[in-house]
Amino acid sequence: MRIGIVGSGAVGLYYGARLQRSGQDVHFLLRKDYSAIMRSGIRVRAPDTSFQIGNVNGYLDAKEIGEVDLVVVSVKSTSNEELPELLQPMLKAGTIILTLQNGLGNYEFLKAAFPAYLVYVGACFVCLNRVAPGVVENYYLGSVVLGSDKRGERTQTDSIAKALELARIQCKVSENPHQLLWEKLLWNVPFNGLAIAAGEISTDLILSSEVLIGLVRGLMEEIVLGAESQGLKIDANTIDRLIKETRSMGSYRPSSLVDFLESKPFELESIWGEPLRRAMESGVELPKLETLYRLLKILCIPCD
Repeated sequence: MRIGIVGSGAVGLYYGARLQRSGQDVHFLLRKDYSAIMRSGIRVRAPDTSFQIGNVNGYLDAKEIGEVDLVVVSVKSTSNEELPELLQPMLKAGTIILTLQNGLGNYEFLKAAFPAYLVYVGACFVCLNRVAPGVVENYYLGSVVLGSDKRGERTQTDSIAKALELARIQCKVSENPHQLLWEKLLWNVPFNGLAIAAGEISTDLILSSEVLIGLVRGLMEEIVLGAESQGLKIDANTIDRLIKETRSMGSYRPSSLVDFLESKPFELESIWGEPLRRAMESGVELPKLETLYRLLKILCIPCD
């Protein structure tokens, strides 16, 4: 496939680099890292391997990339308004759009903006940081789970999954994209949120505090309730598994904390605001989530 990466932060660079290394024809829309990447390539440090790719197809304008078979959208949800104009030059009949974004609302936004195209959700259960221009560190290999509302599109799903597997990215397929997004919130809501609100701390420090562990569990339990309000079912045992897996990540700084420390807007509405609103509209109160959302809203200036 000819693949376009829109959003070349930690997620876009990591998955794009792995795909290119496996032989895929990958093209990166770059901004602030353009000069560094065109000079030195992309470097990835991961538990299974570390590698560097040169000869990167990098561009400053999506029009220079041209039409692709697959567009991977990994921009922050705070930049969604740019996507209709940004993606259009890369689309042709049959182009698939794959969103790897965090939170709720992105999938619906892309489906509404591009009704003629097949849109997939990719939930990335992974820990990544961009530590320097063109340099990404992976602290937990994790996996990608694909999903779409549309039935009968298994051929396209399998082609994406195969490409990811060839790139040594563990990939699964789900029939319910909304389930995937709520399951991702189970980790993002407490750890991204408390990393900021509890004093700009990494995940290991969150888990070293019995008080904060209690808040993590409480927030996760509320996300389970929120998912149930949408007709979804999350196994409660997932909470213990995620906490155990997070302990293995070491001193990891979640992406929202990184944005906050760099004085960038973090994804306030998609990760905390939208799930809260959807649950409340269904008559379900989530007091811990509401408190965390209100605290983060004070800190997030400007916010989405």
